[in-house]
Amino acid sequence: MNFENLEQRIAQAYIDLLPPFVPDDNASVSAAEQEQFYILIKKLYQLAFDEPSLFVASLHEDDAYPGYIKSSYGKPELQVNMRKFSNSIDMLLQNMFLIGQGAQVKLNKRQKIILTKLDINDFTNLSAAWIWLSTRPDSNLTEFSFCLFNKKYPYTSDIYAYLLGEAAFHKLENWMIGQGYKRFDIYNITASDCKLSLTYANPMWSKDQPNGGFEYKIRHTGISARYDSCFKNPVVFGLCIPNGLKTYLEAFDSANTNVKNFIIEHTKKCDGCRYCVQTDKTGTRPLAQMKVVHNGEEYHLCPYFPGYGYRWHNINDELAEQLIEMLAFMDKLYKHSNNRHENVIGND
Repeated sequence: MNFENLEQRIAQAYIDLLPPFVPDDNASVSAAEQEQFYILIKKLYQLAFDEPSLFVASLHEDDAYPGYIKSSYGKPELQVNMRKFSNSIDMLLQNMFLIGQGAQVKLNKRQKIILTKLDINDFTNLSAAWIWLSTRPDSNLTEFSFCLFNKKYPYTSDIYAYLLGEAAFHKLENWMIGQGYKRFDIYNITASDCKLSLTYANPMWSKDQPNGGFEYKIRHTGISARYDSCFKNPVVFGLCIPNGLKTYLEAFDSANTNVKNFIIEHTKKCDGCRYCVQTDKTGTRPLAQMKVVHNGEEYHLCPYFPGYGYRWHNINDELAEQLIEMLAFMDKLYKHSNNRHENVIGND
């Protein structure tokens, strides 16, 4: 998508993350009143896209980080300018949230102009849904900002299915749900500007709740999706691989052909970067690379940071099938390992 300026790119994230309207039919306010508030928020985000100069003093040429390592792009001011615009939207939303709670809020000049354009001039006569969404038990700014009326409805599934590829995403999602995976909506995840991310995790692996993301501290099999507006390709999801690749590379020979092909395709081949031995002062520690043989060919694979190889910007039916087989392979290894451990204890 082409943008006239950087600020439009950031505004598009709010538009993309606003789910289709789904009310809470059991709420104390009517579906019609909820839709009225939804339309207001939708107009706000469209206004941010159409007239971004209402939100910040100056606009900037469109740009985005081409890859996931921001420092390699050499433009530290880019993130600053992006956040300046998103902060302007977020501060207005926060003030609207507080106003809905009856708090005395001092709006700045820009915020007053924006709300006037949205036909909001009298804070003593707010819509019923505005007040309800601000004051219901466990209310929070993210639910308010993205009109997540029904706490039980899977809004994030709708959002990321639409952004990634609906049929294939739902195919993978339905398989995970059938296997006992749980959905987690995780707000404002660490090391990301994503305000509303989705993770599916298999609770069999750990009682801990996932932190979001698919690169670090992974404790469950599953997938995680997020929207990072600072990147050229903002929508991304990745396979969650618990505790790194080592266990699965050790069991490579037990995998079926499809899983082997998938692992070979997405795992980094050792290039001698020596990251794995950088703390070895003796110079004798071997590289962490692991050798596997597939179709008569030998590969030396790196077990580190699999999240950077097992990530995609869209999903099709073929990828959904591959992910299902890979997840099943990892879960089967876990079950086998646990059964063996239990048998050992029982024999003692």
